[in-house]
Amino acid sequence: MSYLIALLLVGITTALLLRAGLNWAVLLLLALVLGGVAVLGAVPWVLAVPLLLGLGAMWLPRSGWVSYRPRRPRSRPNRKPAKAKADPRVSLSGVAGLEALYEIQEKVGIGGMATVYKARSKRDGRLVALKIPQEKYVGDPRFVRRFHREAELLARLDHPNIVKVYDHGNQGDTHYIAMEFLEGEGLDRLIEGRRLGIRSLVEVMIRVAEALQHIHAQGIIHRDIKPGNIMVLRNAVREDGSVDPRGVRLMDFGIAAGKVLTRLTITGARIGTPVYMSPEQAKGQRIDHRSDIYSLGVVFYEALCGQPPFQGAYEAVIHQQITQMPPPPKQLNPEVPQVLSDLVYRMLEKDPEKRPGLEAVLDVLRGNWQEDPGLVAPVYLALAVETKKGTLRLMDPSGTLVRMWSGVGSGRGMFSSPPLSVAVDSEGGFWISLFEYGGGATRLLHRFDVEGEVTQSIGPYGMKLGELLYPISLAPLPDGLLVLDGEACTITRFDREGKPVARFGGVGQGRGTFESPRAILASSSYIFVLDYGNRQVQRLSLDGRYVSRYAFRKSRESQELRVLGGLGLTPDEQLLIYDADSQKVRQLSLEGEVLLSLPLPVAEGEDPASQVEMVVLGDVLYAIRRGSSKIHRVRMDGQSLPSLEVYAPLRGIALWHNVLLTERSARTGLSAQPSS
Repeated sequence: MSYLIALLLVGITTALLLRAGLNWAVLLLLALVLGGVAVLGAVPWVLAVPLLLGLGAMWLPRSGWVSYRPRRPRSRPNRKPAKAKADPRVSLSGVAGLEALYEIQEKVGIGGMATVYKARSKRDGRLVALKIPQEKYVGDPRFVRRFHREAELLARLDHPNIVKVYDHGNQGDTHYIAMEFLEGEGLDRLIEGRRLGIRSLVEVMIRVAEALQHIHAQGIIHRDIKPGNIMVLRNAVREDGSVDPRGVRLMDFGIAAGKVLTRLTITGARIGTPVYMSPEQAKGQRIDHRSDIYSLGVVFYEALCGQPPFQGAYEAVIHQQITQMPPPPKQLNPEVPQVLSDLVYRMLEKDPEKRPGLEAVLDVLRGNWQEDPGLVAPVYLALAVETKKGTLRLMDPSGTLVRMWSGVGSGRGMFSSPPLSVAVDSEGGFWISLFEYGGGATRLLHRFDVEGEVTQSIGPYGMKLGELLYPISLAPLPDGLLVLDGEACTITRFDREGKPVARFGGVGQGRGTFESPRAILASSSYIFVLDYGNRQVQRLSLDGRYVSRYAFRKSRESQELRVLGGLGLTPDEQLLIYDADSQKVRQLSLEGEVLLSLPLPVAEGEDPASQVEMVVLGDVLYAIRRGSSKIHRVRMDGQSLPSLEVYAPLRGIALWHNVLLTERSARTGLSAQPSS
């Protein structure tokens, strides 16, 4: 019996050693020796050891009794070998047969369909870039024909910003194109590293547009404009941001085609990179030179914003290219001049007829794109949005963004959270409110001038007079500012210097007290408070005394009140209340008579229960639902107008009257009229 136990132990131990990675022959020899010792020389038992070893190796991993981790070979330092000097006698893989023509020096790049080598021509000593198709494509006659057609196309082109071709052909099964060897970096790498300023990017785009003009004049469409096909040569970008006119090259014409071609395929795949495809190219329709203009617009967009306009999987990008418009570049990068943002947006038009021609593109790029046209409209929309950059914005009534500043960050004029609301005082100052925990050093109310500079910060966090917990709404007065604290349910009045002069309100069922108040507005004579919890709007005197309330019953037979979800004032100080139950805006006289009802549409993705803010400019109502990115426009006669897209969740809206323009008009005897 002891012999059997000893052999079992030997078998189990040996199996474990085997699983740990020891050699079979070593284990077998070890098992035989140990087994012989265990049975004191009994040969029949020794012969049973291999059987026990096999059973142990099969049974143990399934039993769960023993866990193990296979031993991994010890890693060695990954020492990078010193770069060897180029040896022209060495033939690199993939270029067999070219040694008679070129001294192959090194592999410099690998693309999706070809590999590029640095080489020197034995005929004239010129340094060249050899483009060699990858082996898996050489067997496709269509690919080979297209490959040599690229060389033939480039040989016909003579432009300083287009890569030159010196020779092309084949040596046996090895096909090649010999092009000028360029030392530099692709625009994709420069964009990724954010190493080009706006001036440099503009000058690069000028050279690419000029190159495209040249190839379009030859009846050629590039079809694959992308950052990786644009090279900026070494030292082409000067210290002042200018770019050597000869320091940019448009490359890779491997899928270029004449105007008569439509959709072509290589090995069953769509031609072109989907992110940079035009909508008509993505749909496989007939294309012309305007498709290259679209692709150039995508490249310019990515260069300005640091990201392409459309992102995602292949099919998702194709869908976006065909059906969606991206945010304007200035929305993502406030430093982009509006002129350039508008140009790129026009280049991305879905309809080719609406895209500018290359001459028009060059006129803008060569022109005074850095000049700020200034604030020329009499009235603008002031917007507070939830985003990292440009949380405070000015937009003209037609939807063009003209100014943006502030944001979420640690710099001057930046804050740890986006604004809760926005209001504009009579002097043209922009007030925003924030929610931040903190002591006396933290201020929750800030005033900006139109240049984006902070001119005043008041309202520390706290419970004392002048301190605030959650300032959700602001209402400017001629001599100060009213602030609604949504948590304390109080209204604090500050004077022009930011000193608190009064506080009133509190938690209650009405008549000057509130339950879950949401918004505050002030006319020349009254204060209006959206008392959401009590389903009413309260009217107070300017010193805080209760005057009256406005509410709507759900029906004549019911005493239950409708949910009120928004507040606004017309230019003649009539009250606007959003009836959330019916999704209509009611215009009321001060006596409570309903003068007008306007339906407010609910856009796709909007929450109909979200709070509504409203302003009226001319005969047009501008309304937002908080959290939505759209500004709804409805004429006061009920006619709906196209909504304006902001491309960021909205927090508040107000009207900013151009004080400077008004003063200038007064001096010249002109009058400024609001425009709708």
